[in-house]
Amino acid sequence: MNARNPKQNGFGTIDVEINHPSHGWIPFTAAPNDPAGAEIYAAAIAGEYGQIAEYVSPPPPPPPTKAQISAMRQAACQLESDPLFFKWQRGEATQQQWLDKIAEIRARYPNPTDEVPINE
Repeated sequence: MNARNPKQNGFGTIDVEINHPSHGWIPFTAAPNDPAGAEIYAAAIAGEYGQIAEYVSPPPPPPPTKAQISAMRQAACQLESDPLFFKWQRGEATQQQWLDKIAEIRARYPNPTDEVPINE
């Protein structure tokens, strides 16, 4: 099999490009226990496709913006606390259940402060 550009990935397998007869160079993940990829994996480990590039983990996602936090908080209120409010109004839930849900949502999606770095 003709392959190139071996790279480790975060799953213990090796990503390569293989020269497919119909599609040309395409990405392929070779695993030692995969019948379709065991031979390519072994060849990559043996250095037949060049040196295996080290795995580099992706950077963490940026923190949510104030607008995103606000939108998530609003959606959670609409889905979780608003129904409890109306149940409380009908006598089907307690005011405390509603207030507890609001506190839970506020803890899950706290308002951004100047002390925490938040994207604008």
